[in-house]
Amino acid sequence: MSDIGNILAKTSERPAFLLAGGRPRNEEAAVRMIECAFEGIRDPRVGYIGTANGDSEPFFEAMSELLLKAGAKDVVKACLAREDADVDDAKDIFLCSDVIFLAGGEVEDGMNWLNKHGLVEFLKDLHKEGKQFMGTSAGSIMMGLNWVRWDVEGDDDTSELFDCLGIIPAVFDTHGEDEDWRELKAALKLLGDGARGYGIPHSGAISADSAGTFINIEKTLLTFINDGGHIKQI
Repeated sequence: MSDIGNILAKTSERPAFLLAGGRPRNEEAAVRMIECAFEGIRDPRVGYIGTANGDSEPFFEAMSELLLKAGAKDVVKACLAREDADVDDAKDIFLCSDVIFLAGGEVEDGMNWLNKHGLVEFLKDLHKEGKQFMGTSAGSIMMGLNWVRWDVEGDDDTSELFDCLGIIPAVFDTHGEDEDWRELKAALKLLGDGARGYGIPHSGAISADSAGTFINIEKTLLTFINDGGHIKQI
């Protein structure tokens, strides 16, 4: 039995799967990582959340292709990135899905729409009840506790934290190597001394549960800490 299988055998809560994503995309690796998330689920139906990218159809088509290659029976998009979204229909999609998938894009946009439609607590309850969650890029970050925004881009004096779903009680960044994990480090400075955060490298992934158990998939998770105002990798 795999490490992930051992976790599933011990708890009713399924670990969430956080994929880094990023481009250029390693399609074979992405399919393998999605297959890990589908472990133990026969012919999974996937409910797709695209709020982080404005329900972009090209995003949906690209991710649906990967999800189907990994074994999904079907992928249904809940269209929520608009004022007149049918929230009841979206809830029905999620309730009828085996897996809830959060797509990439912009974290703040993704959370704004979920908050606007009152879906944050609903999604958190689904996770507690055993629904499988997974995401990529911004969708992975959204499953953590917090993220950071700037009123003036590049001016850290204007930065502030905002809440994410909090399905996993930690702060994550994805594929941030090229900018030396700048956004994650900014978030950790705001969180204060002793705060920890995690970087999921490009084309990597982790499984994570609410107890803080992380399992690396493809790449090794990076850990950063706020040590007296200085952000260090440990």
